[in-house]
Amino acid sequence: MKIKKGRHVRWAALLLVVLLTACSSGSSPDVYAEAGETVHTGLFDFVVSDVSVVRSYGILVPNDGNKLVRMSLAVTNTSDEKYTMFAQDFQLQWGDGEEDFGTCLAAIDDDMTPYSYTLYPGSSYESVMVVQVPEEADRLTVAYQEKFFDGEDGSAYFVEADL
Repeated sequence: MKIKKGRHVRWAALLLVVLLTACSSGSSPDVYAEAGETVHTGLFDFVVSDVSVVRSYGILVPNDGNKLVRMSLAVTNTSDEKYTMFAQDFQLQWGDGEEDFGTCLAAIDDDMTPYSYTLYPGSSYESVMVVQVPEEADRLTVAYQEKFFDGEDGSAYFVEADL
């Protein structure tokens, strides 16, 4: 599975720093995990868990032909630097079509992933991501793409969950 390219998805600017201290020769391997497993990137660990279809979340209800998926996201900074993370750092994919992707919905409460947040060395941040997907979607993939300073892609990380 590949990260959907050519779309306006904002990947973490913090990972541009990776190439300042690393080489980008050759391609990095993709990493696959299931919901509930800890994924280790070059600068942080993350876990996507408790993935479930919900009828609503607060005032959010799905449009006709869609359903809402709620999941927990925990991100832990494993580096010695502080970083700003963004809700759009994680792309959500639910099929093979050109339009079968998105990011989490904008936060409507303090539990949802905000537009941005700061991770200090050793600190963790936990939040809820909610996405609207087509009713027929039966699998969701949370994807994260490392980007090196020279613009090359690093490893891509995929967390898969059945709906």
